Amino acid sequence: MDKIAKQKLNVIMLIDKSKSMQGKRIEQVNQALKDVKKQLIQMQDENTNVDFALTIISFSTEAEFLNNEKTKDVTEFDFADIKGGGWSNLHLAYQKLAEVLKKQSQGGIMADFGGIAPIILLMTDGHPTKYPLKQEMELLNGLPWFKVALRYGVAIELKDEKTLRVLQDFVGNEGDVIECLDANTLKKIIKIVVLTASKVQSQSTGVKQQSKKQQIRQHVQQCLQEVDDWEW
Repeated sequence: MDKIAKQKLNVIMLIDKSKSMQGKRIEQVNQALKDVKKQLIQMQDENTNVDFALTIISFSTEAEFLNNEKTKDVTEFDFADIKGGGWSNLHLAYQKLAEVLKKQSQGGIMADFGGIAPIILLMTDGHPTKYPLKQEMELLNGLPWFKVALRYGVAIELKDEKTLRVLQDFVGNEGDVIECLDANTLKKIIKIVVLTASKVQSQSTGVKQQSKKQQIRQHVQQCLQEVDDWEW
């Protein structure tokens, strides 16, 4: 019997690595990435519907794809720890994101036919160097895969109202901005969002995307309320 090809679920993370992320914050991010990889591999082994792929866009003065690769199957994903330093040029990360949220035939990472809505997580701890980000958001909002994506923003020990608005603009009305008030919980928050959303999104491919979005939001919100006890 021929093996049925799985669909690919793209998990995309935009990671602030500016100078203010140095120390505990970037350490938590690096550990979270290692844990997420392990859990996604286990989830993939248990799932008959999908394979997972990771895209990591880190940004400071420049924005870049981790390992210079737009996407990598989770089983092959490897990386050296991200290091902090430089400005917070979020607009450059948006441009990189726009590159990948296109069909493969157009140079992106999304399936040419069919496909599963990606999960996108943006995390930052400070005000972007360029503000506002109107042109960049218009570019993203013009991409069908961005519109249907499951979008989350994490505000890391952040009190800046402008940046909170940037995150809210990014996630839209159907996404959530999560405030991480203590860097010590950042790793758990990243894992909750990525792993919970990935698990629900990879199940029951017949469920309408709109219904699934609501289901995922509920699951993530419930897990975030129990962040201190979360062991996944």
